[in-house]
Amino acid sequence: MNMKKAKKLNVGLAILVAAVMAGNAQSVTSQVVGYQVQNFSAGNTVHTVTFVKPDLFQGVATSKTASSLIVSSATFGNYGLADGSPTHYVKILDGPLTGYVFDVISSTSTSIVVDGSLATAGTTPKFLVRQHIRASDVFATSTGFTDVQDTFTLFNSDGSTTVGLRLGTDSPTGWISPATEQPINPIIYPGQGFLLTTASSGTFTYANTVDTTPTAVPLYPRTVNLVSRASPASNSIELAASGIGLNMTPVSDTVEFWTDNGSLATVDVALSLGVDGFVNPATEAPTTTPLLANAVVNVTVSAPTVWLAPAAYTPPTQ
Repeated sequence: MNMKKAKKLNVGLAILVAAVMAGNAQSVTSQVVGYQVQNFSAGNTVHTVTFVKPDLFQGVATSKTASSLIVSSATFGNYGLADGSPTHYVKILDGPLTGYVFDVISSTSTSIVVDGSLATAGTTPKFLVRQHIRASDVFATSTGFTDVQDTFTLFNSDGSTTVGLRLGTDSPTGWISPATEQPINPIIYPGQGFLLTTASSGTFTYANTVDTTPTAVPLYPRTVNLVSRASPASNSIELAASGIGLNMTPVSDTVEFWTDNGSLATVDVALSLGVDGFVNPATEAPTTTPLLANAVVNVTVSAPTVWLAPAAYTPPTQ
């Protein structure tokens, strides 16, 4: 149960003329912004979000605990939960946990408490804070959706699914839970893919900031792992070069590519051989199917692991 996503793209990227300081970030950085139009066919198609929201903070912790980051000179905003749901996340930028993403539970002006352990993050890790992207952000500008027919599905780490039924302007988020008929607005995590099931073809357009840092994308056993490099670029790389197989179990774990025509037909299955790359399990021939910049694949793993996905964009060296 794996999938490939090779959507037709219309990408516009522009480097800001002036350097931008994001929130109370400790350093001034030039950010790359742009937009992308993703097409979907009638039927089942898989997608990812290829942009992130701007950094609200980027700097170095002056100290930390097992679950908090402290910056003595900071003036953090309110990054805590809203209605019990995370609104922001922390991303670690150096050390053993480079690329790892943690939901923010609460914050004060100088400290941030996260959901998860920072024990191995180093003594004073570099990190950033961003607001989460949600379904309403991604589909705010869209065409072709059919109310009370089309659905949006996220596959969760415990094997469950989060399903949204399209309700357009009759829901403040555009989606409701088919079970409760209440509005929902799920988080789409960095590098996470999602499934659209639609009666007709259409598009959605999303504009924001390009991520310039690698992302640790978790992979879970006994569930569907829809993951992506989540880049708005048009380039492709070899599957082995993406690093996705580095922590996979050889001769057990697989990556499957699917078509983008609504059928989710299998294009290729790649069996991990560890450091020796990937082969087709039926023919034992080396895998040659490339991993497109915004392709969504489904990874089947036998044990919990992490893929350190390459940065969506690497700025040129000054």
